[in-house]
Amino acid sequence: MAEASNVKIDNDYFRQQVTGKITENQKLWAEIGSCGLSFVYADGRTDSKAVMIGEAPGRDEVRYGRPFAGKAGGILDEILVKTGIPREELYITNTVKYRLAAGGKRPGSIKNRPVKQDEILYSLDWLRRELEVIKPSLIITLGNVPLKAILLIKNCAIMSISDCHGTAQSITVGDKEAQLVPLYHPASQIYNHDLKTVFEKDFYYIKSLYRTIRQEEK
Repeated sequence: MAEASNVKIDNDYFRQQVTGKITENQKLWAEIGSCGLSFVYADGRTDSKAVMIGEAPGRDEVRYGRPFAGKAGGILDEILVKTGIPREELYITNTVKYRLAAGGKRPGSIKNRPVKQDEILYSLDWLRRELEVIKPSLIITLGNVPLKAILLIKNCAIMSISDCHGTAQSITVGDKEAQLVPLYHPASQIYNHDLKTVFEKDFYYIKSLYRTIRQEEK
């Protein structure tokens, strides 16, 4: 099994690059403060036909050292089982590779925070490198942040996930053409139960695309 490779992706190099940019951004670095940067690398196969991209790791992802290990990961795992897509066949990563942390209300506590535009920009080279190495035929973005990142990489107009979820668009990354399919983030249905049906419907479309790609590339 060709698992996520630190050597192929150059994770250590990009980690240093991102860390350097963040520490040079005094305003951003001050906000991060004592929380520091807790990095979590991708999980999965570097020869995968499909790449799945989330926003950033959270507390559970940092704890277990892999993307989508918390509540959102449980929802993702459930729909993967339901649609018959083995998680181990995918390459799963995040746009931002460190926890978006800030100080909580209680002294010494940590909470998640929204991503900053600069943090997305600082992460683009790393994400682009992953896609150039993996050369996927299917790119699935989970939420607005990874969708925005892909569109920035392609110099395309920014779209909202509500306008384009569950539809495929052809894009080229490096020398590889792929189908980009934006989906809502799995966690969105925790806060809006109406999105569960939408998410499941969109994922069955993913199942159909993924099955076709696997058959065509055998």
